[in-house]
Amino acid sequence: MRNDCIFFCPIRVRYGEVDQQGVVYNGNYFIYCDLAFEEFLRHKGYSYSELVEKYDSEVCHKTSTFEYNGSAFEGDIVEVGIKVIHVGTRSFTLGFEIYREGEDEPRVISESVFVGYDKYNRKSKNLTPTLLEILGKKEHKESQND
Repeated sequence: MRNDCIFFCPIRVRYGEVDQQGVVYNGNYFIYCDLAFEEFLRHKGYSYSELVEKYDSEVCHKTSTFEYNGSAFEGDIVEVGIKVIHVGTRSFTLGFEIYREGEDEPRVISESVFVGYDKYNRKSKNLTPTLLEILGKKEHKESQND
């Protein structure tokens, strides 16, 4: 599974992210995935705000799923891996795998669907060539199902 990831973002679990037992509160894994996505974009040479303002490449979350197989604890370094699962005309799906540092079994597995977004008309739109390139898809064919 680790080998399928194209990028990893390390994050140290902070005290404020855990419950009384020292276990990461489930909602924080969504934040970890969002942070990893932002760092992935930076790794590719773009900040999210630059993509929006300069390249008209805004996206929004459509759906996310999480499967919890274990926990992370205060002070742990978690490594959030990203893999591109699908790239369509108007949307793309990223897989996220969250590992404790040095471990090979993911604690959390997630998939998120993102949709190209026109913030002025408040509706979905096609993914931009810049986003397609970032996601590793250079050619783009129209599809009604994406």
